[in-house]
Amino acid sequence: MSDETVILERRGKIAWVTMNRPNTLNSLTPEMCEGLLSTFAKCEEDTETHVVVLCGTGKAFCAGGDLCTIASLPDREAAREYVRLAGRVSAAIINSVKPYIAAVAGAAAGAGFNIALACDFLCAAQSAKFTQAFSSIGLISDCGGNMLLPALVGPRTAKRLMMLPEKLSAREALALGIATELTEEEDPRAAAEALAGRLAVQPPLALARIKKMMNRGEEFERTLCEEEEIQSELLMSEDCREGVRAFFEKRAAEFKGR
Repeated sequence: MSDETVILERRGKIAWVTMNRPNTLNSLTPEMCEGLLSTFAKCEEDTETHVVVLCGTGKAFCAGGDLCTIASLPDREAAREYVRLAGRVSAAIINSVKPYIAAVAGAAAGAGFNIALACDFLCAAQSAKFTQAFSSIGLISDCGGNMLLPALVGPRTAKRLMMLPEKLSAREALALGIATELTEEEDPRAAAEALAGRLAVQPPLALARIKKMMNRGEEFERTLCEEEEIQSELLMSEDCREGVRAFFEKRAAEFKGR
């Protein structure tokens, strides 16, 4: 297996971008975020690439923010930069002129869930599990989740998924319109490849304009800015520190609203 944090492979008109930190369920470190942004930029510049498929190695798509990184954030400015960097990953997908397909197997949690939502299509394996997860460590949704999830499932369902937070199976995600395709296979990449092949022969300019019209990029950028401000405050809260400690200690967190 490659030692690279993010792997790029081109097959004809399809670019495959793989998050490659399987030992941490592909959680988002600053290095991972920078790697994704650099790789997405290469895909954007490549005129031979018409479709991008995003997937993860190992047992998960992406488990969200890296808790060791979160625990080590020294101050609010560092927290703001971490949230901003993760948000740019979703923004790069939203603002791309090319269709993105998330191929999800295993966990898509927290920011990983929202990065998958930023993609234009989502192929889910039977093993896929989706959870917002943020409130379990005293945080709000980020990476654009506060715009993306309610737009798909409505505000009441979005609040339920964010506040409790509940886990969704692949079949439940399909029923809610979060997944666009459910494969009976444990690996969703074959389904993603078939879908990418269909997209790759469509007119690129028309697809780009459809995506731009529907994604409301300016509104998305405003959402990211609001998330960045609130999340950076919450990352420094006692509740967040308690949530992270409780996760590592495998116990229920005791939140105090501070």
